[in-house]
Formats: sequence, C-alpha cells, structure tokens
Amino acid sequence: MDVLNVFPILSSVFGLLLVGFILFNKSGLGKNKKIRYVLSSLLLIYVITSLDYYLSISNQISPTFSGITYFLYHFTGVLFYYFIVLYTNSEINLRKWIPIVIGYTILRMVVFLPFDHFQNLKEFVASLETSNYGILILAEFIIVSLINIFLMIFAYKKLKQTPLIIELNESQKIHYKWIKIIIIAIVLLQIVVFATTILGSFDIGNFNYYLKFETLIYAMFFFIFAFSIMRFPVFAYTGNFEDLSNTTIQKYAKSSLSDSSELFEHIKAIVKEEKLYLEFDLKLNTVAEKMDNSVHHISQAINQNAQMSFPDFINTFRVEEAKKRLIEPKPDTIFTIYLDVGFNSKAAFYSAFRKNTNMTPTEFKKLHNSEN
Repeated sequence: MDVLNVFPILSSVFGLLLVGFILFNKSGLGKNKKIRYVLSSLLLIYVITSLDYYLSISNQISPTFSGITYFLYHFTGVLFYYFIVLYTNSEINLRKWIPIVIGYTILRMVVFLPFDHFQNLKEFVASLETSNYGILILAEFIIVSLINIFLMIFAYKKLKQTPLIIELNESQKIHYKWIKIIIIAIVLLQIVVFATTILGSFDIGNFNYYLKFETLIYAMFFFIFAFSIMRFPVFAYTGNFEDLSNTTIQKYAKSSLSDSSELFEHIKAIVKEEKLYLEFDLKLNTVAEKMDNSVHHISQAINQNAQMSFPDFINTFRVEEAKKRLIEPKPDTIFTIYLDVGFNSKAAFYSAFRKNTNMTPTEFKKLHNSEN
C-alpha cells in the first residue's frame, strides 16, 4: 500500500485533535482568546484541506464540494499574519483590513462563478488547460499564492522586529530561535505548495500524488508550528501577569506580595524620576533589577493597580512626555518627538497616543493651538 495514501486522513484527524488542544488547553498563548481562535481557524483550514484531498482522491465527495478548500486558500496568509499580530501584542487597524479581505473574497467568488459543478477536482484542473477560463484561474492562483507568501514573510518580520518585554533565559532563547526557523519553513512550505499545484495542473497523471504530498507537508510543518508556538511565553511580548501560566500565577498569588499597591507606587516613582520610559527597549527585567524584586511581582503590581500591561503602562509616561513636547512654542517634528520619548516607530506612537488621548498627535496640537 502507498504510504502517502494514509497522510490526508491522518492529517485531518491529528489536526482536529490539535485544534481541540489549542482551544481547551489553559496553558500557553496567554489570556487573549482571539489568539486561540485565529490559530485554530488557520489549522482548521488545513484540516479541511486534507480531508477534502482525501475524499477527492477516493471519489467520495460530491463534485460540487470537491476542491472547495481551494477557495479558502486566500484566508491562510491573512490569518497567519493576524495571528502573529495578536501573538506579539502588536496593533492593527481592523477597520482598514476587514473591507479589504471582504472585497478580496467577493472578487474570488466572482472568478469562480463559471466553475462547472459537474466536474470533480481532477477533471476541473484537466479542463483548465484547454480553455481561456483556465488561464484566468491560473493567473488568479498565482496572485493569491504570492499574496499569501508575502503576508507570511511580513508576519515573520513582525515577529523578529517586535521587542520582547523580558530577557529570555537560555532555554527560551533556543525555543524562540526554533519558532523563527519554523516560520521560515512555513514560508518555504507555501512556495513548495505553489510549485506542486502548478506542476500537478500540468501533470494530471500524477495529480493525486501531488495532493498526497501537500498533505504530508502540512502535517510536518503547521502542526509542529502550532505545538511549538504554545510553548513560548506570550508574557515575553505583553508583560501582562495574567499571560503567565496558571501554575506561575498561583505560585505568586500565594507569595509575600499580599498588597501590591505599595510596590506599584514605588514602580511609578522610579519610572518617572529616572525617566526609564525614554528607553525604547525598556524591559521588565530592568525595572525589576532596580526595584530588587521579581519580574513577576512587578508585572502583577502593574496589572492589578493600573489595570494594564507593562507596555501600556510605560506608554502612558511616554505619551505625557510627548504631549509636553508637542505644545512647545517651536516643537520638533513628530518623528523627532516619538523617538526622543521612547517609541521605536510612528505606528506605535500614534496607536499609544490615540489610546491615551482619543486623538492623534496632530489633532492634539490643533486643539491646543485653538484654545490659546
């Protein structure tokens, strides 16, 4: 028996188990449930793809539904990028992205309207070689594949460029490097899938083999990625005490920090007096060392008393400093100001400024000038 025959169904079963593990396992990925839902949705697409390939190969699926996961293909890049945005605690303008994705989806639906629903997946691909419609589908697939690949490359860059809130220990550093290697492998996976799909469309005799090979690759990379990503602490990006594992939270909840309010006042004082917030790569470890306290206690005190994560807490000081600079008689450029007060990008500055003032820096300047 061909060993590849079992991979589509095994990938589907194993993928469903992993989706359940991600959704219901309480450790890993922090308190933000969106991260779990997005990662589960991404994996579910590959589970459905594997199942669809298995049913198509064995002729156990209606031609109407055969290959339907090809239509879901364009969501993989978007979901992967959004997952990394959530995972790294980055900002994203959903009001801008949602209409783009909806329009993108409708456009693909229009392209597929002429699809002959009486053909199975293999017959459909074979017919593309002898029609102008086939050229359109091929061009559409190339465009969608390139968009997915670019989105995954951007996701990797975001993961790599997003500063960590804590210093990693040696085991965490190794795991972090491993995650980055897996993401690079996933980008390469997309390129391989793109190539095998093109080859399969021109080699109908071995079309089923290409489908089996793709599910084997999915099983090897995406499921390893999902398992690995849950082992790296989201706390390293958020600095939020609630993003620690339950065992760690329980450990420190029973610790000597019975009243965190006094520690919180000391944190505020040292951050303000020493202007620690001006360091764009300020880490929890730095504050903890100055306070001669644990990283987890510092995070716990900020979360419980300020009701925000460590980055948001530090950004409140940066925004206040920026507001003073913006209303000076001859203010510097916004570029100079956001760098001087500790932000490492314009996007991060604008996001934090809006979060704290409900307006942009430019709107704040205009409002101040109109009042004087």
